[in-house]
Amino acid sequence: MKAASKESSVRSAAPSPAPMNGSPSDSAADGEPPTRSRGGWVVLVLGLALAVWIGVRVKEALGGRKAVAQEHAAVAKAAAESASKPPVVQVVRGVRSTWEARIPFEGSLTPTQEADVGFKTAGRVASVRVTTGDRVRAGAVLATLDSREAEAQLASAQAQVQAAEAQLALAQDAERRTAAIVSSGAQAEATGVEARQRRALAEAQLGTARAQLALARAHLANHSLNAPFAGTITRSLTGAGGIVAPGMPGAPQFHLVDLSTLKLVGTINEQDAALVKVGAEVELPRAGGRAVRGKVVAVVGALDPATKRVPVHAVLENDREQPLLAGALARASIKGARPIDVLVLPHGTLRPGSQDQVMVVNGDRLVGRRIAFVIGRDGSLLVRGGLEPGDAVVAAPWAEAREGDPVRVATSAP
Repeated sequence: MKAASKESSVRSAAPSPAPMNGSPSDSAADGEPPTRSRGGWVVLVLGLALAVWIGVRVKEALGGRKAVAQEHAAVAKAAAESASKPPVVQVVRGVRSTWEARIPFEGSLTPTQEADVGFKTAGRVASVRVTTGDRVRAGAVLATLDSREAEAQLASAQAQVQAAEAQLALAQDAERRTAAIVSSGAQAEATGVEARQRRALAEAQLGTARAQLALARAHLANHSLNAPFAGTITRSLTGAGGIVAPGMPGAPQFHLVDLSTLKLVGTINEQDAALVKVGAEVELPRAGGRAVRGKVVAVVGALDPATKRVPVHAVLENDREQPLLAGALARASIKGARPIDVLVLPHGTLRPGSQDQVMVVNGDRLVGRRIAFVIGRDGSLLVRGGLEPGDAVVAAPWAEAREGDPVRVATSAP
C-alpha cells in the first residue's frame, strides 16, 4: 500500500506541460538531485575503488617477486661460495699388521685320469662284464669279442713255429756233418758254405714264425678289453651281440675315470701369483667343518688370454665320506709360503665405482692410488701394495672424486 501511494504521489508531482509562453516549471521538489546524476556518481566511486585495489595487488605482486629474486640471489651466492670452498674430508692411515696368506682359488674339478676305452680290433661282442657306475681295478676285463678265428690263427702260428724249429734243427745237423767232411778234405769248401747258408735260412724262417706267433697272440689278446687303470665306469656297452670296429660310430665303447684324486683347474689374480709356489697347500672347505686338502702341482707362467689371470693346477685327495663330484665348480684357498706385511684399512675407503682405488690427500689435493688387497674376516682391507704406512687415505670418498681435486682435512678418523 505504501508503494502504491508513493507511486501515486510521484505521478501527481510529475511536471505539467510547459506553458506556451516558455516559462520554466519545477520538475522536482527543492533540494532533491536528479536520479541520473546519482547513478553516475556510484559508477565513478566503484571504478576508483577497483583501480585502488588493482594498484595494491600489483604493488604486492611486485614486492613478492622482488623478495623471491633476492632470496634466489642469496641462495646462488651461498652456493657459489660453498662451491668455491674445498670439501672437508676425514682421513685414516693404515695400521701395520701381518697376514697369513690365503689366496682365493676358484676353478672346476676334473679327474686326474680319464680315458675312452674301446676294442683295438673289429669283431662281434661276446660278453660285457661291467655296467655304468661300476668301480673296477686296473686290468679288469670290461668286455670280450668272439675269439674263435683269433684262436685258430694262433694255433696256425704255433704250428709254423714248430715247423721252423724242425727245419732249423735239420739245417744245424747238416752243417755239423758237412763241416767235418770239409775239414777232412773229402769235399770242397763251397759245400760247407752252402750248409751254413741253409742253417741261416732256417734260423730266419724260425724268427718269422715266432713273430707271426707273437702277432697272433696279440690279436687274440685284443679280443679282451681291459681297464688301463683303476676307476669308475661312466659309459659302457649295453649288451653282447653287436659288431664293433675302430672308427665306427659309437667307438670307443667305455669311458673310465679315476675319482680317487681330482684335479682343481682354475686361475688366481696376477698379483697373487708371486705368493703361490708348486707344492703349496690347498684347502677346499666342505659342509660340517670338513675340508679336502691337496697341493699345487703347476703354476702356469702366462696369463690366460680370456680371463687375464694366472692358471693354476692342484691335485686333491677325494673325500671318501663326502665324495667330490668331477665337473663341479669349487672355491678353495692356497696357503702362502710366509706371512705377508699388510696395512689394514676400513672397507669404506674404497672409492665407490672402483674395485681397487683409494684416494690419498697429498697437501691439499687428492691423489688416486691403485692397491693390491684382500678382504679380511671382519671386512677390512688388507693392503699388500700400493700404499705407504704414512699415506692419508680419505675415509669416505665419493664417486665423483678425481685426482687433483682440492680438499681440506678435518680430523683424523680412528
